[in-house]
Amino acid sequence: MVTRLLAGTALAALSAAAAVLPPVTTRYRVDQTLTQDIDASAAGKGRQSISFSTSSFLSLTLTDSAGGRTVRVVVDSMHGDSASPIPPAVFDSARGAEFRAFLTAAGRLSELEAVSVSPAAYRIQGFLSDFCPWVKAGVKAGEQWADTSSKTTTNGNDSVVVKRVTSYRVLGRETRAARKAIRIASEYQSTVAGTQPTDNGPARVEGAGKGTGTYFVSPDGLYLGGDWQLRSALTISGAFANEPLPITITQITKVTTLP
Repeated sequence: MVTRLLAGTALAALSAAAAVLPPVTTRYRVDQTLTQDIDASAAGKGRQSISFSTSSFLSLTLTDSAGGRTVRVVVDSMHGDSASPIPPAVFDSARGAEFRAFLTAAGRLSELEAVSVSPAAYRIQGFLSDFCPWVKAGVKAGEQWADTSSKTTTNGNDSVVVKRVTSYRVLGRETRAARKAIRIASEYQSTVAGTQPTDNGPARVEGAGKGTGTYFVSPDGLYLGGDWQLRSALTISGAFANEPLPITITQITKVTTLP
């Protein structure tokens, strides 16, 4: 009886150990292009446009935890093109920046939070906001679900609230970089409202956006990259203009896995 009890205990311990998987690290490249067009005619400055691209190389580590997996994202390197308004020194200092999040068992990722607050981490956090979408494991063709999120960015007495509704639909299975993958389509609807500081005084920002995307997930729920774009039509108003100034912002993101 004692022998059986010990054997059963040993088997239970072995099963529990087998259930805890080792951490999994995946490297990604994130390419983004941001284009902003503003009609500042009402402020006497005519039409203005800026467009620049960034490339980020990230390492993402998933570790099993109760109710899901902890997420650790480390910036291996990051740089912008010659048109980027962010100085190269900021991108250089972002190397090694670390963010933490939690991926629920249902595949929803919490907001990435910087481990240590630094000017570089704060500047690049916005670039990573759309890095990883909902990554459910074991989904089937035709399955659909939706997610609603709200994010507030605060700067002193000013704050801007971005609310987004994202709809997901599983399209089917295919091969992605020689790996089995599930293709998922997404559609975005967003609203923006709040105030933010500018060189010409406080400004009121409001408007809406929409976009589409496609991404891939392995059968066991590992994110395999994808691409999407979001276009926002906003207005900005303040004492610097006689009437609201229209702004159009287009963001294009492409994520690929690296060996």
